[in-house]
Amino acid sequence: MNYHDGTLARTNEISTGPSSLTRDEVYQICLRHLKTGELEQAEARCREGLASDGNHAGLLHLMAGVSLLNGNYDAALEWAGRALTNEMKATYLATFGTALLGKGLQAEALEAFQRAVALDPVDPSIWENFGNALSRTGHVNQASLCVLIARAYQKLPFLAECRSVPRSDWNALTAQFNPHLRSRPGATEARDPIHCFWSNAPLSEMSRLSLQSMVRQGHPVKLYTYDNVAAMQARVPPGVMVVDAGNLVPGAIYQHAVLNSEIRYFSDIFRYAVLHEFGGWWLDTDIVLVKPLEFGREHVFSAQWSGVENGHVCVGDVMRAPKGSVHMANLYALSLQRMFSEKRVEYGAVGPLLLSEYLLVAGDEALQSSILPPTTFNAIDWREVDLFAAEGRAGFDLLSDPRVTGVHLWGKMWAERGLRFDAVPEQSVAGYLKKLVLEPNWLTQLAAKYDSDKGAVYKGHLAHHYTRVYHELFRSKALEPIRILEIGLCRGRVEGWTQDQVPSLQMWLDYFPNAEVIGVDIEDFSWFSHPRVRIHRVDQGDRTMLAELASKENALDIIIDDGSHASVHQHLTLGVLFPSLKPGGLFVIEDLDWQPPEIPSNGAPLVKDVLNAMKASGTFISNVMTEAEAKLISDEVDEILLNDSFRELMSRGKLGGLGVLKRKAR
Repeated sequence: MNYHDGTLARTNEISTGPSSLTRDEVYQICLRHLKTGELEQAEARCREGLASDGNHAGLLHLMAGVSLLNGNYDAALEWAGRALTNEMKATYLATFGTALLGKGLQAEALEAFQRAVALDPVDPSIWENFGNALSRTGHVNQASLCVLIARAYQKLPFLAECRSVPRSDWNALTAQFNPHLRSRPGATEARDPIHCFWSNAPLSEMSRLSLQSMVRQGHPVKLYTYDNVAAMQARVPPGVMVVDAGNLVPGAIYQHAVLNSEIRYFSDIFRYAVLHEFGGWWLDTDIVLVKPLEFGREHVFSAQWSGVENGHVCVGDVMRAPKGSVHMANLYALSLQRMFSEKRVEYGAVGPLLLSEYLLVAGDEALQSSILPPTTFNAIDWREVDLFAAEGRAGFDLLSDPRVTGVHLWGKMWAERGLRFDAVPEQSVAGYLKKLVLEPNWLTQLAAKYDSDKGAVYKGHLAHHYTRVYHELFRSKALEPIRILEIGLCRGRVEGWTQDQVPSLQMWLDYFPNAEVIGVDIEDFSWFSHPRVRIHRVDQGDRTMLAELASKENALDIIIDDGSHASVHQHLTLGVLFPSLKPGGLFVIEDLDWQPPEIPSNGAPLVKDVLNAMKASGTFISNVMTEAEAKLISDEVDEILLNDSFRELMSRGKLGGLGVLKRKAR
């Protein structure tokens, strides 16, 4: 044989003279022979290796494998037993179990497999062989579960890998899993409808939050119920349409399911029916959306971190399907069969278990490529529900991945843990989500809290109210680990009073709990200290200082120029810092109508006029920037937004005091 592996290239040394190969190298050669079906060569090489080291567990185990393939179960037991004597290993136990099964010792074989999976619970081959053993002994349902577990670890490798890395690294394990499944914003497209279900109980505060979040993200929302439709309509948030569920699934099926199991069991059945009938999205009413649902696949499913041992790998908390989906029709039929014919009414039987079997065991590549990793909707696991109600960073850290589109609160677990949704601290994840979703504009409230003129009122007078714009621009990034840089922190320089706060930085820290916030000012703000804040002292009129800032703080998601407001400085800052903006990032320039009289314009045109001209012509023209800087802005700006400063509008009749440039996404 010609071995291309450098370790295996010296095979001939075994037979042509004294071997210089180590026992592990011999093992690799024997394993290669075994995998290619060359049993005689494998056995010969194993025996040569064992002649030098009779206790090499790997070679002993390979001899057991050769014996199994030859149908010699007695020899397989002997070899595997010797291997186990030297090293207790799960694969050796599985081979031992297979040999026992071949001898007809079923109880002993199953015990060996149970010990094997306990020793190594994430090896797909062991689960597969355990399933085969269970099937041969008549344990059909248990065999199916073992096969499903094997497929889960094969198809979703992060479920095995997460056992050997810190919890904080789990999201990173899913980075390359189905990378084509990413939210792709399409602002001009109508958003798919979302279907939900609630019945047989007063609408909870958590469910109101969930429904409100769906409406806030621009989706049509339908809530199906077997309760009184008019009474339910009066309780749901505006924008949610309540629909009689009995027009889709007969009430008798609902009553049967609830009588024999629980409401969650019926909900699992109902979602298949509604998606087949109408298409769109299904969301459980404990999912809080933080971004619109914009995934470019007809079918979308979701996985979770925990529950593999029960076959609960893929969950139906979030699903998408086209109208008339054959897969939803199949799942609906299978769920009814399982309920009525098989009498399987345990929780999950028609939900996570059935869905996981359908996608991972019976499913094809297309379906498996439609499974989202837990990061997208289940980043905080159902075993970790306490993190939603706890103060501290742990929960926020798990939600900091940019792929997080919704937050599954796992409502049922709250009661089991003795947690109250109406009593969560403001600084907890649940408290944060309440403010982000339920408050009309939480950012405006933060501006008032920290006394910033970006809000609606400042020192008793009408303020700029930029926060009304920022909330709409920024909220989809609220939980992301973005990098936001703001120029202009000083209030005392102009207003003549001592400053002991940095309002905008404090506002951004609260609004973006996972952001890195960079503050820049001509004055020294190094006294302000926070783990997520860095401070730079920079003069906006100094190109060199701006360039040094750009080199230190590259790859920014948001840049806000609230500095001197002099047009010459705004031109220079935009030109030097725009290259540091990430694709899809936002460059914001405040107070376009106020020019400080003490700073000469040097002939620089008002930035607002330049932005309006660019909207018309597509070209940015500046006598302050370099030609290359102006060209980059002309080429890379995807959209320009001009919004009013309410203060300037009401005091001087000026329109368009706030400019936003969006860099093209790639």
